[in-house]
Amino acid sequence: MSTKIYQLRKKPLLEFTLNENDFRLIDNDNPSNNSLLTFNSIISVEIVRGKTNWFISIFSLIIDLIFDFSSFSNYKEKDKLIIQTKNSTIEILLFKVDRREAEMLVDRFKTSINKSK
Repeated sequence: MSTKIYQLRKKPLLEFTLNENDFRLIDNDNPSNNSLLTFNSIISVEIVRGKTNWFISIFSLIIDLIFDFSSFSNYKEKDKLIIQTKNSTIEILLFKVDRREAEMLVDRFKTSINKSK
């Protein structure tokens, strides 16, 4: 497998460089996620779709009705890329990213994980 770079976001930078046996993660939004990991240390990789936060949405509606702000909106959490390793869990917020590119990255991860087992 040749080196493949997936740049999911430019500002702040979110980039994955996948090699034969490992990958490098650069996440300038959350620098604690920056790492170099091997594929055999990964248990799972998945995209978790953002859910509606009903508590905040209902609270916002009540405030809107009381004070007549006319600005009610449905509050939705952001999508996340979850990488579960043997030692930790890495959660990466997927905002301002190309959804198709993120899904291609997950597919490539799954292929590389299966090869390393």
